[in-house]
Amino acid sequence: MTIPQAPYTPQPPAKKGFFTLPRVLIGVGLVLVLCCGGLAFGGYKLFDTVKDALAPARDAAVAFLDEVEDGDDAGAYAMFCEDMKATATQSQFTAGVEQRGRTRDHKITGVSVSTVNGVSTGTVTATLTEAGGGTRQTMIVMAKEAGTWKVCSNPF
Repeated sequence: MTIPQAPYTPQPPAKKGFFTLPRVLIGVGLVLVLCCGGLAFGGYKLFDTVKDALAPARDAAVAFLDEVEDGDDAGAYAMFCEDMKATATQSQFTAGVEQRGRTRDHKITGVSVSTVNGVSTGTVTATLTEAGGGTRQTMIVMAKEAGTWKVCSNPF
C-alpha cells in the first residue's frame, strides 16, 4: 500500500540576510554610544588636566589675598616674586594697602596660565570687597619661581 503524497509541499522559510533592520539599528546604536562615551571621557580628562594646571596659581593668589585680608602684610609680601620685591619694600607695600583701603573678602572670577620657553606665568582675576562694602575688580599677575607661584603685581 502506498501513501499518497500531499499535493503541496511547503518551502522552508527564506533565510534572512545578515543586515536586517534591527541588526543595523543595534549596530548604529552601539557605535553612537561608544563615540559619545569616548567624547565624554575625553572632555572629562581635558577638564581635569586644565583644572590641575590652573589650581596652583589660583591657590597662591587666594593665599596672598587671605594674608592681606587678615592684616598679615609680612606674609603677603613674602609671596611676592623677586621683581616685585625689588620695586617695593614691605613697608611701602603696607602703606599702599592702607592707603587704598584693606579688603575684607574676595572672589576669584578667572584664572589663566601659560608656559612659554619653560617660563610659567598666569593671571588671576578677582573681585575684592572693600571694608566699606564696595567691590572692585583686580588682576593679579603671577609667575612661577623655583617651583612656587608668586605674585608679580600689586593688585591694590
